[in-house]
Amino acid sequence: MKGFEDAFTDLQAEFVSLCMEYTNGNVDKIYIYIYQDTSQKMFNAIFVKGNDVIPAGNFADDEASDEFLSIGTKDINKLVELCDSYQQKCPNEYKLEFDVATHKFDASYRYDNYTKSGISPVSELMSWYGEIKKNGLIGLVVLSMVAKKGEKKK
Repeated sequence: MKGFEDAFTDLQAEFVSLCMEYTNGNVDKIYIYIYQDTSQKMFNAIFVKGNDVIPAGNFADDEASDEFLSIGTKDINKLVELCDSYQQKCPNEYKLEFDVATHKFDASYRYDNYTKSGISPVSELMSWYGEIKKNGLIGLVVLSMVAKKGEKKK
């Protein structure tokens, strides 16, 4: 099992590397969304730079964005092949988070095929995008409140 876990981690790191290359490492956080089932595959990413939350398609020109998304989507096959070769159940959904400064990596997985319920991977991605934006704004409000508490009254 150790061989599988190491290889699985390495493949996820390849997705992070792809994002780092695409952004030239010029972001603070990377959020990677992957969905796969027998009928579809989807790869996308969201980047946080300062106070901005930027979808992958808005980070670079159309040609670079298309190439980035195409490579990521093709690389999903590596995850499926790895799981198959070790006879492991392959997640349908991956949410990967990487903090560029601290190199902290976090991942969550779903194994249910929610598209059978009529939910689309795009709607799941957009929902996650909304959460990321909301959490970023909450962080800004908290920082603002802390800064105001620290101000001296005249």
